[in-house]
Amino acid sequence: MKLTPVKRIPVFIGALILGACASTGSGLNSDMIRDTFGNYGVEVLSENDSRRTSSLYSSQGKFKTTRTYAVVEYTGRPRQAYASEHEKILSGASIGSTFRDAGWDIRKQQLFIGELEVPATYGKLAEMMEIALPQTLATHQYLFIISRDETSFNYATITEIHHPEFLTVIGLKELYGEILFDDSKRDSIHDFLGPPPLK
Repeated sequence: MKLTPVKRIPVFIGALILGACASTGSGLNSDMIRDTFGNYGVEVLSENDSRRTSSLYSSQGKFKTTRTYAVVEYTGRPRQAYASEHEKILSGASIGSTFRDAGWDIRKQQLFIGELEVPATYGKLAEMMEIALPQTLATHQYLFIISRDETSFNYATITEIHHPEFLTVIGLKELYGEILFDDSKRDSIHDFLGPPPLK
């Protein structure tokens, strides 16, 4: 599958390369979804010791619409300093708000901002977002860093695919700035997302 560039710059595997550099940012999707659509919820779709996939959604009545599909890859065994927060996250809590509410500062070190062509084989994602596939969707990958008491930890690498009514590449750039080059070290949709979510 191809990564669709926004600018006409020749790049390896068609990855989006942006013209300046911005390595940090801390906006939480939970806040932005709530502000945009009036409410927010998170549903964990799959999870093990090293990886979690989840739907960050808004709802209207009984109907949920995924606004961000998130793939979380934990960087290693949790440290004692944030073990209680990690337990809450394993129980289904939202990652960003859990750390923020516990007094941690949050930073996002940008790895990739671009567009990913999502094929029709990701039918469950299409169903959750209520969109048709294939379609090119805004993609954001970053290192999620937490800090408190002058100590920082790399908690996870997070890849997010956004609903087109929620965030576009232009919106991501406005929030996080532009990155100089793709630092994701990933070549295909499976590298970013893993296999399609199960129906």
